[in-house]
Amino acid sequence: MVRKQYWLLALWLVLNSFVLAEGFREQFRAAFRAGDLAAADKVLTAWEKAIPNDPDFYVAKFNMLLKQAERVEVRPAAAGNPPSKPTKVLRYDLATMAQAAATLQKGIALAPDRLDMRFGLAKSYEMAGQPGPLLQTLRETLEAREKGGKPWRWRDGEALPAPEPVFVPAAMEPFASAFWKQPGNSGLENGRPVAELMEKYFPQNSLGYFNMGVYYGHLNKSQEAYDKMQQADALQPNDFSTLMNLSKYAIELKHKDAAKQYLDRLRKMPNGAAAADSFTASLQKL
Repeated sequence: MVRKQYWLLALWLVLNSFVLAEGFREQFRAAFRAGDLAAADKVLTAWEKAIPNDPDFYVAKFNMLLKQAERVEVRPAAAGNPPSKPTKVLRYDLATMAQAAATLQKGIALAPDRLDMRFGLAKSYEMAGQPGPLLQTLRETLEAREKGGKPWRWRDGEALPAPEPVFVPAAMEPFASAFWKQPGNSGLENGRPVAELMEKYFPQNSLGYFNMGVYYGHLNKSQEAYDKMQQADALQPNDFSTLMNLSKYAIELKHKDAAKQYLDRLRKMPNGAAAADSFTASLQKL
């Protein structure tokens, strides 16, 4: 009888902690979304005192620190006729960003299966302009799962919104895309490892091959880009972006028959006719 009461008490404590955690989480989110950072900070103080080992406390504190790291830089108007207007650029204080990263690392130590926290950490490094730690975070994340880690969980400890082989590379792709948009080759060489990680850990997903194709395309290596896009197409047929790239590189490589086939497939897609027609002049020159 005593043993039964003990387990009942233990269950009550677990349930009570869950309710408290959920209450703090929702209070923080409401205050944070309303822009009332003073109220949000008070919730954090009470939350940490009541449940110091709650991983979501560290998520909330991380978001607070990210907000506090924001700095708005006003760039003066440039001379001209007419002169341009002053522009505002969002920057981040690196010392505060380092605090945010350290905070989230504590949460990850408590809940290593929280993919949202790991990708949030990677995102903070992207915001701080630190590609090295970003890539290391992604690499360690994938290695942890390969070494027998628990199935990933997402926000609030829920299951992933989609199957892991689909969701994880899709969540990684924005990191690669951000690198492709950077000027110069440094962005390309930082983005390449992201695409390679997707290829290595998710070989049945098209996104790794597609992004490697984008990488080679930026380097004007048409044959390499074409080969990668073909691999992506084999795994995910009738993807609009893949077919656009395949058409472009088939024409550049003077593969006229292949180009016609890709364009025919493109025309069958919604809004594909106009896209296919944009290649007409180039195709006629072959």
